[in-house]
Amino acid sequence: MRREPGFPWSFACRRSGNCCSIPGGFVRVTNVEATAIARGLGIELAAFYSRYVQGDGQTLKEGLGHRCVFLQDGREAGCTIYESRPQKCRDWPFWPEARTDAKLRELMLRTCPGIAPDAVGPAGC
Repeated sequence: MRREPGFPWSFACRRSGNCCSIPGGFVRVTNVEATAIARGLGIELAAFYSRYVQGDGQTLKEGLGHRCVFLQDGREAGCTIYESRPQKCRDWPFWPEARTDAKLRELMLRTCPGIAPDAVGPAGC
């Protein structure tokens, strides 16, 4: 169970893959992150950008059904680049914008079974 100061929940990943499938979601990658992912995949950086990054040069392409291109299906969803995943993914669900964006907070609580609110009410989603 993970907790972060200033957030009204704790988190224990249940491998639902829901965080990697939020409609309208996107993940930006820095050049440092892209280099690490490409290395982990065993491909050249240029090939990584060509295959996995949008034309903007910053955002990962979507996979099937608007999901993260690196989300692996199965009984338990998994990240195929887990060890080199971008910082945004590492920080889930402790995103600074979740402190101020009520709609985002509501969506996170509704979709992620690993989030347990500290407030009185049902744990998880």
